[in-house]
Amino acid sequence: MRKIILIFFIYLINLIYFTNVSAKMYKIGDTFENEIKFSKKFVLPLSEGKWEVVDRYAFHYYFSFKGNTIARLENNELMELLIVEKADLAGEAMVALDHIIQELVFKDKYDGCYTRPEYYLVEVFSKGSTHNCLVVRHHDTNKDIFKPANPIQSNAHLIKWIKDKSVIIPPIALGSWHSYFSRLTRGNYYLIQYIANPKMFNSPKLNYLTEDSSEFHKANIGRFPEHKIIMDKWISYTAKQHRTIEKLTKAKEHHLLNLEKYILKNEIENVENDSDKKDMIEDLEKLNELYKSGVITKEEFKKAKDKILN
Repeated sequence: MRKIILIFFIYLINLIYFTNVSAKMYKIGDTFENEIKFSKKFVLPLSEGKWEVVDRYAFHYYFSFKGNTIARLENNELMELLIVEKADLAGEAMVALDHIIQELVFKDKYDGCYTRPEYYLVEVFSKGSTHNCLVVRHHDTNKDIFKPANPIQSNAHLIKWIKDKSVIIPPIALGSWHSYFSRLTRGNYYLIQYIANPKMFNSPKLNYLTEDSSEFHKANIGRFPEHKIIMDKWISYTAKQHRTIEKLTKAKEHHLLNLEKYILKNEIENVENDSDKKDMIEDLEKLNELYKSGVITKEEFKKAKDKILN
């Protein structure tokens, strides 16, 4: 749960200056439902319920950076936490910035796109300065929120929000890490992190509440088949999330990860049905516009509508 700008700051401290970012940011305490509009072209769908902004940050050096942390509660218990961060790395010092991204993603000793004991799954595409990465894991929330290993990580606003609202935090949470960057997509770097309460997937009781002992740890899960089912559901869920993120970031086709193998069969059918419904709605809207503008007659409109619906 790092803020990527802090690492950038260490590398660029001798090169940069500080000023305010003019881009619109959410305020801490803002609430919304269904989606977060991080920018005009980056609208991330959210699960059902009320979400609240619990942290925000924005900087401008040789590049602009902004991020929001949002959370969803049920009966005052944390169900989901989402961190969305974007850095615009177009412009000056691109070679240096590309090197920083590579160091951050692949060589950070605290977290990154490489195999670690606490990671359950890592899928990655990497070529040159381009990377596309999905990490699936579990979290020891007491350690990762209140006692992070990274000395420059600060969760001050999140901790204050938890304490002020007496939020119930699950001792073990499911997590995913989504990172995409390519100079072929205008130099925008997106880093998105999810944390989910296992109760979302009807998890059985958790008896082991540390990172190493957790039933969800890759080294332990073979002894807990019911928890393996929950992890499979979480992997399927995050794979669908990552496909959405790839679309929103306009990832090139040859940069896409092969994630269909992780999506459960019934969920693949749901995704295909949702896509069919979306196409049908778009076709009906276009047909309605043609009718309203007088391009087609009422009879032609009815015939075309019946064809789409049937």
